[in-house]
Amino acid sequence: MEDGLGETRPLGEQERLLNYLHAFGGLIAIQVLHVRGRIDPPMVREALAWLQSQHPILRAHVRYGNLVFRRLPPFAYRQPWFDTEGTTEIPLSIVTDPDPEAWRGIMAKDLRTPIKRGKTPRVRVTLVRQSADAEVTHIVICADHATIDAQSGNMLGGQLLDYLADPVTARTRPPIHETLPPPLEAGLPKKPNSGKRGYEPALRLPKQTVPNPKQETRVISHHLGANITAELKAAIKANRTTLHGAVTAAFLLAMRERYGVTTMTCLTTIDLRRLMKPALPHDTYGCYIDILRTRHDIAEDFWVTARDASFRLITTLAKDQESASIMKLPEWEVYNKEAGPTIANHRRIDGLAVTTAGESALKRDYGAYTLDDVTMAVSLDMFGPSIFVIASER
Repeated sequence: MEDGLGETRPLGEQERLLNYLHAFGGLIAIQVLHVRGRIDPPMVREALAWLQSQHPILRAHVRYGNLVFRRLPPFAYRQPWFDTEGTTEIPLSIVTDPDPEAWRGIMAKDLRTPIKRGKTPRVRVTLVRQSADAEVTHIVICADHATIDAQSGNMLGGQLLDYLADPVTARTRPPIHETLPPPLEAGLPKKPNSGKRGYEPALRLPKQTVPNPKQETRVISHHLGANITAELKAAIKANRTTLHGAVTAAFLLAMRERYGVTTMTCLTTIDLRRLMKPALPHDTYGCYIDILRTRHDIAEDFWVTARDASFRLITTLAKDQESASIMKLPEWEVYNKEAGPTIANHRRIDGLAVTTAGESALKRDYGAYTLDDVTMAVSLDMFGPSIFVIASER
């Protein structure tokens, strides 16, 4: 669809890196909305068109321009640009399968299938249902991580359901954003180049002999009820740590028990909307994250490990964000220290990555529809940590 007012800008460094990885099947972002209530596919097409009218990033495709040369691999690349003019509508597919678990197969396929190049927007949607009049529909949203992070992914899901619940009211709303959002690097203040630490190499999980290995991202979900969540938050406060620290500690101690490791690096996703100058509105679509690497000695005591995880992340964010960030094209030091181990470990980097996405703002009831559950995933098929944890509140 044409927006009537073509707009273009080059992708920032972070967006360029994520878009490059996406083309090879790396870090593809998935959200599955499990919705109860009969959904009419034409209404979903209307909702997606409305979403494109609300957010320029959803009606942008990627155009590849002139060659750019650099002294490190990749030695040359074509500069990508976001263009809104001539972008097609968001692709929507409908899959009807009597198997109630068929959505898992669709999700697995999407996790290893990049969005095609061309004038297609960087999002695609699939409706999976058992029959045309099924009471449950699984809405599989697949995105190029260059355009959507956990926060904007949750906003996309919520606004899609808002439209299905009340399309008349939704159509009266003015566009949330009129122009393409800026790249992350345009708004981050430059810090003095002093006291930087050296490069922190990744620590990987020990190699395991796996019978009949299958190269795919396995997605496992676990839910905590409201009472358990309240108890956990009270314990976190009493032990002077954070939810991120507690989640990280739980997996670090599990790794210690399962693999016998006593030290591990962890990749942590940080939302930078509020750190940009000026700060971006919280409802800005796009990818505004950094991924920081921190190193942790795994104590036997859970709360000691949780406090350490939280403290190291806070101090790294304050002092060493640029050095600890992996969201940039690698320098020679990175190639020297990581190329061999990454290849030897089947393209695995750190043993653990953790995203605490916070409150999703997703509701249970949307008019005639009920949101029964949400599944979130990131593709690790091609490249990434061994375990990627996404913690979200709803």
